[in-house]
Amino acid sequence: MRPWYWLAWSLSGTFYKSICHAEIQGRDLLPKGNFLAVSNHLSNIDPPLAGWALEREVYYLAKKPLWDNPTLGKLISSLNSIPVDQERPDMTSLKKTIKVLREGHNAIIFPEGSRSIDGKLQPGQPGAGLVACKAQVPIVPMRIFGTFEALPPGSKKFTPHPIQVVIGNYFLPPAEEVGKKDKTLYSDLSKRMMAEIAALEWNSGGNENKPII
Repeated sequence: MRPWYWLAWSLSGTFYKSICHAEIQGRDLLPKGNFLAVSNHLSNIDPPLAGWALEREVYYLAKKPLWDNPTLGKLISSLNSIPVDQERPDMTSLKKTIKVLREGHNAIIFPEGSRSIDGKLQPGQPGAGLVACKAQVPIVPMRIFGTFEALPPGSKKFTPHPIQVVIGNYFLPPAEEVGKKDKTLYSDLSKRMMAEIAALEWNSGGNENKPII
């Protein structure tokens, strides 16, 4: 990790561990090389949480309006955020993600495309499958628990709540046929990503504060 990224990563970990008693499972399952992590999306606090859980420097997609504030835009850009226009989706952000993966970096995508409004898993969007197929790197499924209860969409009040991130076994994307654009392939791969995420379970360990699943 770069020093600045490491500082932000360390501060994030301190917050999640001290305030939310966050637990990470499955770090030992991460591939040795670079990868594309895919996760469910429950809250605005998910991206830094996911980055901390992976314990490696990663690239993220972030909402384009965040760059309306120049200071904030510079800050999140320095932490590997790639702007994505959710109002007028285009290929720019996906192409940038594919590029950083091909260059040997790690990235994380939330296949659902936006935060879940009810805390439950939503269908995956084909864009995530497209990135994985084009980049041809291992896909790491991970599931976040507890952040919906801590800071649900639309809320500005943070409520400490137990958080877990469970990392699963990685798998490889199917190879594309040269020169062929297969939207069904991308959609099917996004469905598999969500199925792999859904299979990851909360380990209560006697904790009764189990979040929505």
